[in-house]
Amino acid sequence: MDLVTEQFSKQYSSSPDVSRDIADDMQQYLRSNQVSQEVIDQVELCLVEVVNNAYEHAYQYSDKLPIECSCFFNSDNELVFEVSDYGKSMTKEEFNRAVNGEFMEPDPEDPETWMTSGRGFIIVVQLTDDLEYIQNGNKNTFKILKRAK
Repeated sequence: MDLVTEQFSKQYSSSPDVSRDIADDMQQYLRSNQVSQEVIDQVELCLVEVVNNAYEHAYQYSDKLPIECSCFFNSDNELVFEVSDYGKSMTKEEFNRAVNGEFMEPDPEDPETWMTSGRGFIIVVQLTDDLEYIQNGNKNTFKILKRAK
């Protein structure tokens, strides 16, 4: 019989520090479900990238707007993590470009390579087993799947 876990679900207010608050809560939830520290660290990095993306791009650095976070284990004991916002949405083309981009190492001689924009989704794709972008009305959700155990 599979281990049945409670779903983690909480709404946060957008801010420069919200990704840290969510990551702290998720660490606690994952530890209580015997997830390895290696997986916790990977999920934390992905979470910070996705939440920061919502704050920067969907909400254009606006504070006190809702960011919802949920996490649970599916029937295959895979970790399912969702981050939702109600800000500016991405087109499917923008999402596909973001997740299929090439990671460019910064070149000390070329300032154009110093920008970090565009790297977040590449990192998420490399550290997870699946990443989906779902638009439902004015709600944007990033759904991450990670084999956790």
